[in-house]
Amino acid sequence: MSMSIVNSLRQNRRRASINPMESEKQLYEVAYLIAPSFTEEEAQNFHQTIKNEVQGLGGLIDEEGRVEKRKLSYAINKMREAYLAFCQFQLDPQKITALEEKMKNPTVLRFLIIKTKRLPQRHISVRQPKAGMEPATDQTWTAPSASAIYTGQAGTADKETPAVNIEEIDKKLEEILGK
Repeated sequence: MSMSIVNSLRQNRRRASINPMESEKQLYEVAYLIAPSFTEEEAQNFHQTIKNEVQGLGGLIDEEGRVEKRKLSYAINKMREAYLAFCQFQLDPQKITALEEKMKNPTVLRFLIIKTKRLPQRHISVRQPKAGMEPATDQTWTAPSASAIYTGQAGTADKETPAVNIEEIDKKLEEILGK
C-alpha cells in the first residue's frame, strides 16, 4: 500500500469513529416548579406533557413521580408557592438540549435536569436482641426507593404496630441488667 492510501484510511477512520457511549441512553432526573396560577389538574396535565415530550424524543419513563403544591422557601417571580413535579427517565444525551428548550417556558419557574445512576436495591439483615426466652431471629428489611423518600412515603407501614407494655419492658430490662 502506498502512503497516501494509508493516510486516507486513517482520516476516514477518524471521521467515522463512533463513541458507543453517545448512542446509549443515560438515566436522568428532572425536577421543576410549575406556576401556582394553575389548578392542580392543569399542573398534572403539564406534567403529562413533559413526560410525553420525553417519550417523543425516544426516552423511556422510569419513575413518574407526582405533582404537589409546596410552599417555597423564598419568592420566585414574586410567587411564594408552586407545584413541584419530578420524573426519572432514560434518554440519549444528544436530546437533552431539546428537553431543556421545552422546559424554558413561562409556566416553569425553575427546573433542574441531572444525570443520575441507578442504585441497586439494598437489603439489610436485622437481628433482634436476645431478651428473656425469645430466640434471636433474622429479618430482612428492604430500603425504600428514592421516590418514596422524596415524596415522604418512606416508613409508612400497612400494618398497625402492636401497643407496647412498659411494665413488660421494665421487667426484661431488669432481667438483662441482673437487678
